Amino acid sequence: MKKFNSKSVLIAEDHSAARKILTVLIQKLGVTKVESVQNGVEALAKIQEQPVDLLIVDWNMPEMDGLELLKAIRADKNTERTKVLMVTADDDKGHVLQAILAGADGYLVKPVTIERLEQKLDYIFKDEE
Repeated sequence: MKKFNSKSVLIAEDHSAARKILTVLIQKLGVTKVESVQNGVEALAKIQEQPVDLLIVDWNMPEMDGLELLKAIRADKNTERTKVLMVTADDDKGHVLQAILAGADGYLVKPVTIERLEQKLDYIFKDEE
């Protein structure tokens, strides 16, 4: 499970329990550089000062939701190539489509399992092997 050990990940999730779960799952997949923030505003500031390989974003967050964050990242030439995985409890097909059209590299519906997370990361980073 060390295939993602060279990756850096930032998790933007407003619920502390979900942040902890995602952090543990990401670490079990071999990622050693993982940080988390509570909302999209913090995530955008952090990614602009310290780029990451993957941003895991919750859709429903205060201040700046996941879709707004995704659009801001794609609009900035310094962050537009950052891989973004939306992870949310919202399985609305319209939201999935909105996220993909806005440039999300993947979409996972909670609850997240390590198997599904690994599949998404394999897909997101498939061109880098």
